[in-house]
Amino acid sequence: MTEAQRWSEVRELGFITGMRMMFWIYRHIGAWAFSLVLQPVVLYYFLTNSNARRSSLDYLQRLHRHSSPNTSPRPNWISCYRHLLAFSRATVDKLGVWADSDMLASVQFPNRHRLMEQLDTGRGAILLGAHLGNMEVCRSLSRNNRRLKLNILVHTGNADMFNHLLQEMEIHCELELIEVSSLSPATAIHLAACVERGEFIVIMADRVPVASGGRSRPVEFLGHPALFPEGPFILASLLKCPVYTVFCTRSKPGYQVNCEHFAQSIKLPRKSRDTALQNYMQQFARTLESNVRAAPLQWFNFYPYWDQAP
Repeated sequence: MTEAQRWSEVRELGFITGMRMMFWIYRHIGAWAFSLVLQPVVLYYFLTNSNARRSSLDYLQRLHRHSSPNTSPRPNWISCYRHLLAFSRATVDKLGVWADSDMLASVQFPNRHRLMEQLDTGRGAILLGAHLGNMEVCRSLSRNNRRLKLNILVHTGNADMFNHLLQEMEIHCELELIEVSSLSPATAIHLAACVERGEFIVIMADRVPVASGGRSRPVEFLGHPALFPEGPFILASLLKCPVYTVFCTRSKPGYQVNCEHFAQSIKLPRKSRDTALQNYMQQFARTLESNVRAAPLQWFNFYPYWDQAP
């Protein structure tokens, strides 16, 4: 696998003008009109993006082999198309949650009390997420609770067009986005201060960032070794704060946020650091697996996930 094939180098398809038009349709005409327009767009990219097709099929095959019978989509080209369609809908929903208050009214958050109890302690925590479903819903919900401040570690290099549109709409004006490619000791000190102020740090823990310096290791995911980043777990050990997992997926009634306690603190003893780190990362992979099985077409990593160069 060449460096150009890394997920960070994958450019978003389409033009920002087209994204503006699609959002305008979604906002001013309705979801039904958007769904109608979306079909030929997704079909075009499905037919022209062979890398996305192959990666989707590879994921669906591994999921199918590693799941109970009849609990996952059949790994065929129809399911791949539905996979891409779910991704495109989630992309526009990232904008829609900021423009459509009705969408937020249908969000279910049964474990909200876990984060509220953490806020009551006066200290923040780390929230481990993944490219599963739509984390933008969680970001938008934070606007309705002044106590809940999110600091989101992001890699924006592969999504400059979409992020330009978000900035144009001033969507992130109440959130702090921190570019992970510039993570430094100064940034770590800043994040520690955030935790002490009772703020939350959101990290996507299912992709290896470009600037990680190769800090990744294989853990078993859907029955096969896959590279996961070490950074989120090392950072959590340095900050000595509680860690939760947060996933937000779409269901028939609307979106559902699943928040679970991961660890009161991540401890990496010097003598057994490697083993402890491996165990924490494997624990996260197992948690991600269970959530992926619950929403199989909403895991959005359209690159050779199990064939990454170490």
